[in-house]
Amino acid sequence: MQLGIDPASKHGFTNDAATLLMGDQTAAEWLATAEEVGDAVTAPAVLPTILPCAAQSPDSACAAEFIGTYGQRLFRRPLTADERARYEAHFASIAAEVEFPVALKWTLVGLIQSPHAVYRSELGEPGDGGHALTQHEIATALAYTYGGSTPSPELLAKAEQGALATPEARMAEASALLSTPRGKDVLHLFFRQWAKYPQVESKVKLDVAGFDDIRMRMIDETKRFVDEVVFAQDGDVRALLTAPYTVLDATLAQFYGFGQVAGDSAVVERPADWGVGLLAQGSVLAGQAHADSSSPTKRGLLVYDRLLCGPHIPPPMNIPAIDPPMPGAQTTRERYEVAHAGDPACQSCHQYFDPIGFGFEHFDAAGRYRADENGLTIDATGQAVDSKLVPLITFDGLGDMSSKLAELAQTTDCVSGLLANFAYGVEENCLAEEARTALQDGELGLREFYVELAASEHFVRRAE
Repeated sequence: MQLGIDPASKHGFTNDAATLLMGDQTAAEWLATAEEVGDAVTAPAVLPTILPCAAQSPDSACAAEFIGTYGQRLFRRPLTADERARYEAHFASIAAEVEFPVALKWTLVGLIQSPHAVYRSELGEPGDGGHALTQHEIATALAYTYGGSTPSPELLAKAEQGALATPEARMAEASALLSTPRGKDVLHLFFRQWAKYPQVESKVKLDVAGFDDIRMRMIDETKRFVDEVVFAQDGDVRALLTAPYTVLDATLAQFYGFGQVAGDSAVVERPADWGVGLLAQGSVLAGQAHADSSSPTKRGLLVYDRLLCGPHIPPPMNIPAIDPPMPGAQTTRERYEVAHAGDPACQSCHQYFDPIGFGFEHFDAAGRYRADENGLTIDATGQAVDSKLVPLITFDGLGDMSSKLAELAQTTDCVSGLLANFAYGVEENCLAEEARTALQDGELGLREFYVELAASEHFVRRAE
């Protein structure tokens, strides 16, 4: 069963409510999936295991039991009396013509296609100039935000009891869900889409033998690195950017030139001056580079967009090509400065991110450290500026840049805002400001911050 890929927001998140529209193709895919699920559930070997009465007394009462139980799981709340009556009547009209399993299949297909199953309800109950989400809506939000799936029967039972009303109760559920494998996958999805490191999977590197294998190891390295910093150490944004280690295997250690590593996965200290933290990950470096050279623009734009939340600058329709690499005659930085800094039309945009990208220049297209570029001296100095071109930080090399970005209030504010957007499925500023301040002050790690979002007002209320 396969549904189409969800469209991404401008920051790469595939759970932005504004982009998740039900078009013709998605509706057709949803119908096909509903029919496949219906066939699977009503198969002779399966149906009696989930609905014992189907083997003993396949009648309208048995169908009503199915509708009540699985309708609640699909709608993520108990069906109303009117809804139950309508689906039971729907079953009866079909059962008059076909056998019990077939009638049950098409009843299930109808349940799956209901807007109450397709969409997460946030209608709430009106009052005080807004809408307070119901307990079942809160349970659904918790389940998807922290567990990556529909609420369990146990969580729905807590909603039925009104046990999710307090911030403390919601945070407890959020923390428990986030500790499950699916919950960890949810937070990992944020880091994948925010840092864009899986993009390395599609990259080809000229004259780099075996890179098809290396790039997959790089993705695994970054996932393990996030596991260590965020989950094992409960690190914050500063820790993510400045951790002096990575987590890799012997093959990748040899590729980078780290020396011998024992086992399939080991926490390894980075060599001095070889960068620190997330931005020194091979997946990030190689993913934001070309096949035959590094890319100050791609790497700088990643920092500008995902760490500083700089104003979005749409690329022009016709982007002029940069001269190809000239090994031993011109550094990558020199080529980019000629192409971008020398052209006012290019410079007006590139002045915001190319100078950031120059800080990565001690790392080649494949993410490996280089002391020089084909015998030429590398200039890895640079700066990040604000919208008025006032320097925020100046630096020399990736390690220095990462350390200074980590101490910049704008960095944590940017990352916390994007993580809140990811959690809530919206692109809005000024959400969960209290938790964001606590993260800024070093009182929370990133995992703790994500849990704290369940305590916020936005998690349980919607404005008019």
